[in-house]
Amino acid sequence: MTTTLIAAAQLESSPSAEENLAKARSAIALAAQRGARLVILPEIFMAYLSHEEFTAPHARRVAQSLDGPFVRGLREAARAAQVWVVAGMIETASETEEKTYNTTVVLDEQGQLLRAYHKTHMFDAYGYRESDVFVSGDQLFEPLATPFGRMGLFVCYELRFPEVARYQAARGVDFFVVPSGWVNGHLKEVHWRHLVVARAIENTAYIFTCDQAGHQFLGRSLHVDPLGVVLAEGSEGEQLVFGELDLQRLEQARAKVPSLQHRRPDLYS
Repeated sequence: MTTTLIAAAQLESSPSAEENLAKARSAIALAAQRGARLVILPEIFMAYLSHEEFTAPHARRVAQSLDGPFVRGLREAARAAQVWVVAGMIETASETEEKTYNTTVVLDEQGQLLRAYHKTHMFDAYGYRESDVFVSGDQLFEPLATPFGRMGLFVCYELRFPEVARYQAARGVDFFVVPSGWVNGHLKEVHWRHLVVARAIENTAYIFTCDQAGHQFLGRSLHVDPLGVVLAEGSEGEQLVFGELDLQRLEQARAKVPSLQHRRPDLYS
C-alpha cells in the first residue's frame, strides 16, 4: 500500500493546557476513526498566549517539561488510537533560563517520544518578537523514518527560509509536516499559500501543514503534493483537514521533475 491518510487537527487553543489536551485527545481519536495514521496539531497548541501575555515570564509560568502532563496525555492518546502524533508545546528550557522553548514533539503509534524539535527561526516581525519569549533551537530537524515515508519537519515562520526545508530534502524527505500559528496580517494569507506551495514544488515533496484557528490566527491549513497541487485546504475555523500521501505519486513527480538531482551544490556551498 503506497497511500497514507494524514490529518491536520486545525483547532483553537485556550490558555489552559488541560483543556487543550482534552481537545487534542478528541481530535486524535476522531481522526484515527476516519483512517488517519498521522495527526498534526498546531504550533504551541499546549497553551494560547495572547498578545498581552506574549512575554517570557508568562510563557515560563505555563511551560511544561517533556515528561509533563501535556506530553504524557498525548502519548496516551497516540497509543490508544494507534496513530503518530506531531504537536506544538511550550517547553521549560532550564531551571535558570527565563525563556522557554517553542517545541514540537513527534510521537509514534506506541506513544513513544521520538523527537523534540526546538524552533530555530524566531518570528520577529509584524509587531511580534518571539526571540524575547523563546530560546532559539540550534539544530534543524533531521529526517525521520516512519512506516509511511521519510518525514521532515519545520515550524511556521521557518517557511520563509527555503534552506531549512532544503537541508532536510537533501538528506532524503518524502513529506514535511509544518505545525503553525500563522498570524493574520497584511498579505499574510497570500504569503502562507505561496510559501507552502513553493516549498513543496522546489523540494518535490508533500507538505502537510496544521495552522491554529481562532484568535489572531489564519487557519487555512494546507496539504500540497510534490507538484504543487493543493490536495486539501481548511477554512478559518476548527476542523480536521485530511490529505493523502501517495508514494507512487511522489515517485512519478520526481521522475518527471528531478530537480533535486540537478542541484549544483558546488556553485553555492
